[in-house]
Amino acid sequence: MAYRKISTAIGAGALCVVLAGTLSAAAEPTVVKVGSFTPPTSGFLVDVLIPWLRQVEQDSDGTLKFQEFWGGQLIRAPEKQYEGMLNGLQDASQILPSYTQALFPDFAMFSLPMMFRRVGALEASIAGWKLYEQGMLGGLDKVYVNGVYCNDNSGLHFNRPIKSMEEIKGLKVRVAGPEEADVIKVLELVPVAMGTPQVAESLHRGVIQGTLTGWSALTMFRITPLIKTHVDIPLGVRSFFMGVTKTVYDKLPVKAQQSMAKHGGLKLSRAMGEYYEKDGVAMRKDLEGRQVLEPTAAELAEMAKKLRPLHDQWIASTPDGAKKYKALQDILASIRGST
Repeated sequence: MAYRKISTAIGAGALCVVLAGTLSAAAEPTVVKVGSFTPPTSGFLVDVLIPWLRQVEQDSDGTLKFQEFWGGQLIRAPEKQYEGMLNGLQDASQILPSYTQALFPDFAMFSLPMMFRRVGALEASIAGWKLYEQGMLGGLDKVYVNGVYCNDNSGLHFNRPIKSMEEIKGLKVRVAGPEEADVIKVLELVPVAMGTPQVAESLHRGVIQGTLTGWSALTMFRITPLIKTHVDIPLGVRSFFMGVTKTVYDKLPVKAQQSMAKHGGLKLSRAMGEYYEKDGVAMRKDLEGRQVLEPTAAELAEMAKKLRPLHDQWIASTPDGAKKYKALQDILASIRGST
């Protein structure tokens, strides 16, 4: 009898240990590796994206944990971020479609010159998410999209004093993709394709004399100290999406998926757009000895005329291009009408 009681007690104790182990294992959060080629001190990471990650974790009831790899720790090359996600090197990332334009042709619409007004980041980000909701941005079937957003309008930034638009002709200018290269050619400059992290060194060495870049990226990638002249023309924004590979997302606990939905979408897109809008405005004011060359009204009108065929070309070369272009115009009209 004593033996039986002891065996029963041992059995009950063992069951408790097994149950405790099972509950402990069940309580372990799913780890999602999130990374980017951008430096860990980048303003949009510190001010928007990392706080967003913490918020999503908090509202997931402990079912989700992001493991962060910034500054290219997992995937260094900007153009390899999406490929690396699909290959499982990282599970989530901000993707810049212009680096892999063949996969995301619809996003090239955002880089069309003189599409967005002034700084342009906020209205472009809101429009980007709304276009995505309408199914107007293709190539995203392999990812769960947390947000679509844009930085501020590109300008031309040169490592030398520039007094007139005539002086920029023939200079070598960095571009991020083929659409930006087309813009540069129309402006009678020479496009040189490279990632943003290589711009500062290339300017310093004289490989290029300028860059077609959003103002907000200049400080992030330490380009600002090398710039002498900004040419402020609204030459198109760069669009991004924040996404999680679908295979990873589909396996997330329901609470984790619900938290992503709660804090993502238009909410995240707008927050990123507001950050880049504010940063773009500040950059245009805080010049610290650099000069800004603003084309005259006549020069801008002439540029717009020369650049218009790029809009027509995008429409003609993109499946349902006219429909998508009109959808963006309608969304912008609605945004501008409400402000």
